[in-house]
Amino acid sequence: MDKANTEAEIEALDVQLTSVQEKIDATNAELQKTEEALEQTKKDLETAKEKEKKQYETLKIRIKVMYEKGDTGYLDILFAAKDIASFLNSTEYISKISDYDNNLLQSLQDTRKQIETLEKQLEEEVARIQTLKAELEAQQSELQGLLDEKAAYIQSLNQSIAHTEEYIKEIEQNIADEERALAEIEEQIRAAAEQAAREQAAREQAEREAAAAQQNSSSGSESDDTYDSGSSYVPSIPDSKPAYGSWVWPSDTYLLTDTFGYQEWRGGVHNGIDIGASYGDPIYAAASGTVWIAGWSDSAGNWVVINHGGGVLSVYMHASALYVSSGQYVSAGQTIAAVGNTGYSFGAHLHFGIMVGSSGGYDGYWVDPLGYVSP
Repeated sequence: MDKANTEAEIEALDVQLTSVQEKIDATNAELQKTEEALEQTKKDLETAKEKEKKQYETLKIRIKVMYEKGDTGYLDILFAAKDIASFLNSTEYISKISDYDNNLLQSLQDTRKQIETLEKQLEEEVARIQTLKAELEAQQSELQGLLDEKAAYIQSLNQSIAHTEEYIKEIEQNIADEERALAEIEEQIRAAAEQAAREQAAREQAEREAAAAQQNSSSGSESDDTYDSGSSYVPSIPDSKPAYGSWVWPSDTYLLTDTFGYQEWRGGVHNGIDIGASYGDPIYAAASGTVWIAGWSDSAGNWVVINHGGGVLSVYMHASALYVSSGQYVSAGQTIAAVGNTGYSFGAHLHFGIMVGSSGGYDGYWVDPLGYVSP
């Protein structure tokens, strides 16, 4: 995951979080202000109602005084009114009151209007509070969603980092295993070459001794140096390198699953090519030569190494079965083994390699097999 994109994504989420939090703060402030206004409106309304009550009581006293003076018209109107509203709306009563009474009544009417205004204001403030609370709830939900999104994103980053670290460790382990396998294979090739050299020297020494004995014997018998294919003897390396045209593709399949050289995912060099094939498919000798190694390696599994002369070796790894033995001469295209998944392998395939050496192959180096064979 790209570092710049990751930082930009987190920054964008933080900007959204800040924006939503600012909205929440503003909504809370407005809600608090509205609730304070509501409380004041309630107090004002209570005061206005108390004032109305006192004014009404004063008006009743005034009517009582008028009654005691013999003016019963006011009292009749008062008793006829169903409530204070109908009382105040009585035009007949208003036409009879004095200036004092008119002022008293006007003050009562003004208080009633104030009460109506405060009640309406109270309703609006209650509705506004409900709206603000709904907005606040939505904003808090949005904030929580962004927090959850950021937490999930960071969690995915942590998982990705953990996966990447695990993958790096796996690659490093693969590289170490490949290096160990390469060292083991090269050591076995060297051992085979050294053994071949020792046996060749012993054979030559035996031939010299036999020749000397023949010269000293009047009836000496001819020395028999017939080669036993079951022995560990490896013939000497021919001086010439096989011609390109004498090489054949070592499999019936032509699927390359891995190539030679540096592999970025490996973090190292692959010392051959991998040919995808089914378990048990035949493996062919890529060129004529003598089998140096036909046995087991912890890394290569069942494997075969063929000496083609001129310091050129071909290597066949991970076989399920071997059909040749050390010291045996094989021809190009001869079946030498079967495809398998032995040793350091993760699926049936043939690992095919070519080693070229300056001193008989045992101190050589790996080259691209596609320089010798073509699918």
